[in-house]
Amino acid sequence: MEARYKVLEAELVSLHGEVDRDSLVVREVGGEEKEISLGKLVKALQPNNMSVFAKLGTYFSNLWSFLSEDPREANTEGGIFPAIFGTVMMTLLMAIIVTPFGVLAAVYLREYAKQNTLTRIIRIAVNNLAGVPAIVYGVFGLGFFVYVLGGSLDRLFFPEALPAPTLGTPGLLWASLTLAILAVPVVIVATEEGLARIPRALREGSLALGATKSETLWKVVLPMASPAMMTGLILAVARAAGEVAPLMLVGVVKLAPALPLDGNYPYLHLDQKIMHLGFHIYDVGFQSPNVEAARPLVYATAMLLVLVIALLNLSAVTLRNHLREKYKALDH
Repeated sequence: MEARYKVLEAELVSLHGEVDRDSLVVREVGGEEKEISLGKLVKALQPNNMSVFAKLGTYFSNLWSFLSEDPREANTEGGIFPAIFGTVMMTLLMAIIVTPFGVLAAVYLREYAKQNTLTRIIRIAVNNLAGVPAIVYGVFGLGFFVYVLGGSLDRLFFPEALPAPTLGTPGLLWASLTLAILAVPVVIVATEEGLARIPRALREGSLALGATKSETLWKVVLPMASPAMMTGLILAVARAAGEVAPLMLVGVVKLAPALPLDGNYPYLHLDQKIMHLGFHIYDVGFQSPNVEAARPLVYATAMLLVLVIALLNLSAVTLRNHLREKYKALDH
């Protein structure tokens, strides 16, 4: 394999030499001539000679390239598909993790826990958690999830790979868990409010007909509270999907063109680092060697991030409205 690699490397160097052998001389509007190596040219167009339809075709072709290709030239050229995929994948994982934990906590506090001083303190703590700065969650995620939990799992399941970390390094799983911890107070508060709005007569009627408390909760209370759960999930997605500061510590990197979801077992690689639209905006807008040239890319990526979050929220709103219509008859 090593010998084969050397042969291919020599072929690659030869091809690079052939590509860089020729150059193109162009004259700018001011009359100044500039020589450009053909190896640096990606596409050549003559916009002044294009018809309106040709310009529209070029526009949509460039838009598709922006949405579907990998970034290049230190993220200042090419597309942003890995960042879109990473943002959506991480947000969906966060929603899958945060919903059951938030709902279970809210159900326990509202339906099972005694309403005493301890319960009030827990509610105050949950409300205060919603106001903690995001970077604090990032530091907690790095210390607890990555170093403590990930390091313990490495010693338990991957001792042969040590000292190189397998799970004890920032990745998709730890980023999603950190966002879930950040968003769980929102889900708890919204679900509790939904449970509190359900009439007591419905619970008593179910119990009077012979249902147990758990059956009443599962068949009557939770279905009617499901719109409130979706409201909490919508607020959680809205808060978590745009966060950047904590993700810089627990799994998001400047360039990761390999997607965490592919055809290789186990198909979803939770230990893999990902790209994120928010961090991509920060990187291109403030870390780029030519900020002025990268400004259009920053604006386009920012608009796309807003659209992605809006689409995620719209999906949840549609599902919430469907559930609200489904269980509206039970309110009367």
